Amino acid sequence: MRCVSLVVAASVFSVSAVAQESQPTDPLAGIEENEADEELSELELLSRSEDDPFAGVIESEQREPVSVTMRALNKTTARYTDIEIEMNQIARFGSLEIQPRTCDKRPPEEFPETTAFLEIFDTEYNNRESDLKFTEPEIIEDEIEAQELEVLPGEAVGDAPQFEPVELQAPAPIVEEGPQAEGVNIFRGWMFASSPALNALEHPVYDVWVIDCTTQVVEN
Repeated sequence: MRCVSLVVAASVFSVSAVAQESQPTDPLAGIEENEADEELSELELLSRSEDDPFAGVIESEQREPVSVTMRALNKTTARYTDIEIEMNQIARFGSLEIQPRTCDKRPPEEFPETTAFLEIFDTEYNNRESDLKFTEPEIIEDEIEAQELEVLPGEAVGDAPQFEPVELQAPAPIVEEGPQAEGVNIFRGWMFASSPALNALEHPVYDVWVIDCTTQVVEN
């Protein structure tokens, strides 16, 4: 019995010795690793991980316009209609022909804005030309006394300089795709969904403005 107890005690002693050897000899090794992890920023820790959650954020997708959603209002009846129009196609609302050329919609992470370049035609423009166009007042010659200006003495220093008007924005190119409208072009320019009055249609009967723009991803 005494021999068996000695053998058991020796085996227990050898197992404890092996366990002590397997433990790290430096007690500060674990503390230094924790301090090194704390010094790294959160972005650096995420970059070291295998699953990168920001892998697809940097890559931006190219999109092309598909259709524009417009809201058309009849001022006479106070009724409006939402119309979805495909690019370079014509939608009719009353006497108006609305033809979108392009549109754009900002991504959700940016400030919301939807823009569209439109061409609007009126098939009854000649019938209501007096309402759409300002006429100059007639001048009665009997009420005007013509007076000659007195020419002051002096030498002419040359012709007065002539200034050409500077265009604030170059006009968009003419697009021949799609059907051609039959009416008179009364509007051609950009409309903004956030500010409809910034560049609005001036018409005595109808009013239209942009609501939404539908786009799709461009296939490479």
